[in-house]
Amino acid sequence: MPHYSVKTVYEKIIGPKPVIHWDNMVWNWLNIPKNRFICWLEVQGRLQTTANLARFGVSNTANCLICGQADEDHKHLFFACPYSSRCISALKLWLGISYSTSNLKQLMRFIAHGRMSKFRKQVSFAMLAAAVYAVWSSRNSCFWNASFPTVQNMVARVKKNVRDRILFVLPKNVTRRDSLWFATL
Repeated sequence: MPHYSVKTVYEKIIGPKPVIHWDNMVWNWLNIPKNRFICWLEVQGRLQTTANLARFGVSNTANCLICGQADEDHKHLFFACPYSSRCISALKLWLGISYSTSNLKQLMRFIAHGRMSKFRKQVSFAMLAAAVYAVWSSRNSCFWNASFPTVQNMVARVKKNVRDRILFVLPKNVTRRDSLWFATL
């Protein structure tokens, strides 16, 4: 007689779970909580960009609020827009990431499968999450205040936020090599 299990019945009713590849980046414990939330919305395509709002008839235009050169969808805003592209390039240079893509999903995959320590991956994911939050914050500032920070100011703010958060929750099992690497950032 087969063994009855609530878990087995539940899985048959619900069906297979979709495989996700963004959980390590979004729910990284080195991320600032508000960055986690905005990243979670971004990877699901749920941020209310002007392209989404125009599709629903809420916005008159679908153009990017920052550059005005293309429709403001998730792919453009993170990181095909010239403004966000310059920001992410400076942040990748700061962490020594040499991968030359402006696509958030490809960058997440590169970091996840890259040959670096777990701590460096977590720091890189924290930087990505902070960059996504900062771009979204800049976009909202552009909408509500008709201004946005310079690339240098945004990059400096992201660096400071990431450094401060990691120093606040620095794990105890970080190797000396990773500690020295982090100290040089």
